[in-house]
Amino acid sequence: MASAFICLLLFVAVFVVVQRDLVDRGAAMLIGAGAFLLLGWALDFYTPARAVQAVYFDTLALLFGMSLISHLLFKSGIFHELAFEVVTYSRGNALLVLVLLVLVTYTISLVFNNLSVMVVMVPLTLVLCRSLAMDPGPVVAAELIASNLGGASTLVGDFPNMIIGAAARLHFDDFIAGMMVPCLILLAVLLLYFQRRLVAGAPGGVDLESARKALAALSPVRNRDGRGGVDPYLFRVGASVLGVTLAGFFLAQSLGLNPSTVAFWAGIAILIFGRVPRAEWFQAMSGGDILFFLGLFVMVGGLQESGLLDGLHGLITALGAGSATLSLLLLMWIAGLVTPFLNAGPATAFLIPVAKSLSVDFPGATVWWALSLGVLAGSSATLSGATAGPVVASSMVNFRDRFSGGEAGVLDFRRYLRWGLPMAGLFLGISSLYIMAITP
Repeated sequence: MASAFICLLLFVAVFVVVQRDLVDRGAAMLIGAGAFLLLGWALDFYTPARAVQAVYFDTLALLFGMSLISHLLFKSGIFHELAFEVVTYSRGNALLVLVLLVLVTYTISLVFNNLSVMVVMVPLTLVLCRSLAMDPGPVVAAELIASNLGGASTLVGDFPNMIIGAAARLHFDDFIAGMMVPCLILLAVLLLYFQRRLVAGAPGGVDLESARKALAALSPVRNRDGRGGVDPYLFRVGASVLGVTLAGFFLAQSLGLNPSTVAFWAGIAILIFGRVPRAEWFQAMSGGDILFFLGLFVMVGGLQESGLLDGLHGLITALGAGSATLSLLLLMWIAGLVTPFLNAGPATAFLIPVAKSLSVDFPGATVWWALSLGVLAGSSATLSGATAGPVVASSMVNFRDRFSGGEAGVLDFRRYLRWGLPMAGLFLGISSLYIMAITP
């Protein structure tokens, strides 16, 4: 009991350091992992061998490969070209522009992690909002939630599902079957909720020419005429590797392959053929995130060995009174309440041992969908809960001087709650109905 209490205090202390950006988050987690190992050795409950077993290397391989594909396609300029086409296709209709941005964000997030997607989408959106002379706050909030939805729909869209897939040995098509339908329903709810807010304060139309010029200025590729474009070689390599990777994900189960193996070799192919400078390798492969999750897995393994998470499983089982539906709903709502404070990836890793224990009590994939949907709702509630939340907030602060209003140019924690909390409540309510419908 003493070891569990000390581990919990240490875990909380590390996350306070991470949330306040006192040190690099990857370094903080590795230091925390080292502290857990020392504590485990001193109190005789955690060994290096058990720590290695606690690491989900499949998750790290997925992150490695998909991050490299995302990096190469970003460098090719295709995402900026897509935004340019959205502006052209809209013909100045403000509502259509913004709905298309939300849909594009969701679609890209099906394959690429939220952080990579929002790093691209936020500057583009801010440029478009400036040309519309409107408040970017609700637009970016809608995109952030749409990115969460896209990430929750597939195995590779965001860190939580990568962790769940590795822990539960689920495949790409399993997530499509179990998560795509509820996420599409929630996407429709999102669009309906933001319909009026997306165009609030917008004038009659979009200044297409100024929007196009601003988008071109953001593109990593320049044509001879100065307009942004697409690097054909980088796009061919990135699109080809992505296509083969997605095919590999769908065929992995029938071929007896692990999705992480497919993603890992896809990443190697990008390093070989993608002309990625060696100086960019660490950033391109999300090296900081890999170190972060490596340390996190070791820390969560220590919590598990201390007996703390067994107590949480026992609490859910007792409150569930043997009912699969009630137990899974409890897991989902606990995930929804924990995630706004821990962030999506850490909250998932924290609750994985509990979900594993529940999957023994109630076999089937439903327990994993309950966890994923709970994390989805919680990550949409606050900026700190979303994987890309802090990046979104800092990007908007950097662009603040481009907008006429003071508050309108930023999206801080308190302001985001106006939209995030209602959406999280709606998501949990609708997801509860879904879990009740599919629980055997």
